[in-house]
Amino acid sequence: MTLSPKALVIGALNIDLVIQGLPHFAEPGEQVNGQSVRLSAGGKGRNLAAMLAPWLRPGEVGMIGKLVQDAQGLYQIPLASLRDAGISTAGVLLETDRPTDLPTLSIFLNRTDGQRASYYLPDRNETLTPSEIDQVRPLLTQLAAQGGILLMTLEMPLTTAAYILRLAHELGLPVMLDPGGQPPEAEVDFSPLFTHPPKWIKPNAQEAERITGIPVQGFEGAKMAAKKLLDWGVEKVLITDGEKGAYGFTQESSYEVPTPDLPIPPQAESTGCGDQALAVLCAQTLAGLPFRKAAEAAVLAGTLQFIQEGLTPLRPDHPLFKV
Repeated sequence: MTLSPKALVIGALNIDLVIQGLPHFAEPGEQVNGQSVRLSAGGKGRNLAAMLAPWLRPGEVGMIGKLVQDAQGLYQIPLASLRDAGISTAGVLLETDRPTDLPTLSIFLNRTDGQRASYYLPDRNETLTPSEIDQVRPLLTQLAAQGGILLMTLEMPLTTAAYILRLAHELGLPVMLDPGGQPPEAEVDFSPLFTHPPKWIKPNAQEAERITGIPVQGFEGAKMAAKKLLDWGVEKVLITDGEKGAYGFTQESSYEVPTPDLPIPPQAESTGCGDQALAVLCAQTLAGLPFRKAAEAAVLAGTLQFIQEGLTPLRPDHPLFKV
């Protein structure tokens, strides 16, 4: 029996090119040899779906996004990663008329001392349009009818994100928003997102400041930023703040969620921690946990992702995951 999704994720399906073992970063004109290179599936949206999938049954997580069918076949990497994880790809749109284009690429350079540099080359994968969202409207309608949750990132034009939020509002579909994905150098007006606000929002401290204009340097700053988001109609706010943990807010309550006291190994890596936290926040919410308990589980999951080696989705049977 094929299961219908309880959660759909809208976001980017990208390619990560990771170079390991560089003794140092190259100076202009210099060649520096690394030890290994690998291609893997990436994108914030894809990572979210992959990290949510172990917490639900096969077929209960679905992905909505766009891929270019490039002549090199790189598009198969993120597509295969979804299918291998038991994620429905019914909402993945494939552009077949641009074979010379490449998928969006993230290039990560990793030194032997743990330092890292990254380059981002956006392309068609992050250009979802309202008309393309209309093509997958039946999936959103079905999700709403089943009491599911729509997760979304901002790896798309803001006009499309606002359109999705309006459509979700019309369908009675609750939205959990990770506001990452907009170019960091761009001046972005986030206000259209709050005409039909998401039910949940999980920014990190920098994103919360970028959206609200209020510096987030600890709990008090987070409280002021969250008040603005709550005033704009968001019901539940979880602001993550690295090693400090996170801060949870509703109209009735505010609290700190500290990180667990766990040893930090040398290979600890922050990439994907926020995605893992949001995935578990969604899974625990679908399981019926109240927001505070779900937030505590999310912070624990993000921390466990931080201390493990590699960007591997956390499983609910992880020996240190005790909530």
